Amino acid sequence: MLLINKTLLKMSKGFRGYIALIALLKLLTLAGIAMFAQSISGFLGGLFDPGSVDFRESVRTAFVSAVIILISEVLIGDVEYRCTAKSRIVLRERIFSKILLLDVGNIEKMGTTHAVAAAVDGIEAMQIYYSKYLPGLIYCAISPFYLFWKLKEASFTAALFLLIVSLILLPANNFFRSVVRKLKDSYWVSFLNLTGYYLESLYGLTTIMLFGRDRERAGILETKTGDFCRKIMGIMRLNFKAFLFSDLVIYSSVFITVLMVTAQLSKGEISLASALLTLMLGYGFFGSIRILMHSSHQALAGVAASQNLSRIFDIDTGRPSKPFVQKEESDGFVGIRLENVEYSYEDRDGVLNNVSIDIERGKTTALVGQSGSGKTTVSGILMRFFDPQSGEIRFEGTDYACYEPGELRKKIIMVPQFVSIFSGTIEDNLLVAKPDATIEEMHKALELARLKDWVTGLPDGLKTDVGDAGAKLSGGQRQKIGIARVLLGNAQYIIFDEATSSVDFESEREIWACIGELSRMRTLVVISHRLSTIRRADRIYVLSGGKVAERGSHEKLMEQNGIYTNLVSEQAVLEARGVNGEVAV
Repeated sequence: MLLINKTLLKMSKGFRGYIALIALLKLLTLAGIAMFAQSISGFLGGLFDPGSVDFRESVRTAFVSAVIILISEVLIGDVEYRCTAKSRIVLRERIFSKILLLDVGNIEKMGTTHAVAAAVDGIEAMQIYYSKYLPGLIYCAISPFYLFWKLKEASFTAALFLLIVSLILLPANNFFRSVVRKLKDSYWVSFLNLTGYYLESLYGLTTIMLFGRDRERAGILETKTGDFCRKIMGIMRLNFKAFLFSDLVIYSSVFITVLMVTAQLSKGEISLASALLTLMLGYGFFGSIRILMHSSHQALAGVAASQNLSRIFDIDTGRPSKPFVQKEESDGFVGIRLENVEYSYEDRDGVLNNVSIDIERGKTTALVGQSGSGKTTVSGILMRFFDPQSGEIRFEGTDYACYEPGELRKKIIMVPQFVSIFSGTIEDNLLVAKPDATIEEMHKALELARLKDWVTGLPDGLKTDVGDAGAKLSGGQRQKIGIARVLLGNAQYIIFDEATSSVDFESEREIWACIGELSRMRTLVVISHRLSTIRRADRIYVLSGGKVAERGSHEKLMEQNGIYTNLVSEQAVLEARGVNGEVAV
């Protein structure tokens, strides 16, 4: 069945030479087979007419053709391996390059499962399409004409018949294509659902076991697995029907060819050597088709995977860009200024509505508000994970759009709620921020993060292994390493986005002490649910319903007796009861 996919063809740039070479070697193999068949048929035909054939020449030709076939088959295996390796490297480089361009905002929209499936399972499925299916399709399109050219002198009628049937057979398989299109879509969707649910279950295994939901989870996983198996069986049934149809046509055609050649031979219209050559090469018209159909099942998975990749590559990664123009604010303000900023997600309207915020350099600015008020969205816009739909953002007088995201993040950086720790050593994780950092610089950063004493007290110090994704570290240690890493980056502006929400009380106290010390050296933007810790912020912005409802110092906001006062009072009551509730997350 024909599986021509524009996305896969477009992505084959970089290893098309391998695809063409595999097809060429297959044709060389076919030429060797034709040469071998010609010599053997001539040899056998000459047994009845000894003077008509040079037996030594026939043996020599058969030997040469056998060597050609052997070498071609060995080379095909080698080139297929190289094509597979090259396609994996090239495609994964392109996918990862695209994912890096997507930035955090689009990555969250796409989802981790889609990214993993595209970069791992998708590539594994697609490389079969390139190394097996496409070369087979090229070979399949050329070989019947070559065989017709070789057989037309031996038996023009039989050769023409076989050519016509071979040209009709492959397109005839497209009868199954409408079903294939439906199956390939549902196949990949089912695969993504199964993979996503499995990964989610694996990551949350501790929680699942704690609440005794393992049997329920296993049941759902079994249902999803069964659905995926049914999709695979549906494709296999379709392949079986296609093979049954093709084999019926192929063997019927070969049988008819035998009758035609036998009739011509009995009438003396062709020689015995010509009859034998036609019979020996007649199946070759269809051998390429059967090989192509064998690889179509795996190629189908590649076509299905390409749809997921196509969605990734179709995501617009263009960012607004303007010429760099440095100018001072009219009121002498130095810092980051958001004016009338609006932003909304695809499934939510009005996350930010006409928001204006001033983040003055050298000061500490705090953002508070109920969950969903837009605090984290503001931090994402400040980091340029995404751009606002309207409004203006200026960094020390220069439009944000003048900076590339990577350049901007050298000036402003963030400590998120959950810090990502990578497998390796403490030193490896710190060097992410500054690859050429010295031991003294790392120790200084760790000291500011209240972690130096712990690290230097370890037997291996900075060379201590943190485990898989930091599994050997506590929540507080992870956050402190994240803070130290940020400090190594030496950015003037630092955003703390709920940086203490996932740590114990002692670690939280130490981190806030660190933040307090940093406030005298850097410009801080602090987002925290613990309002008691932001009392000393120079300016506090209270967000409500995507708007700035109140602004001012802690004292001024308390005097207003508004939203901020209510939040502080509610949290005070909860803390008095010993409940550390996240009232203002």
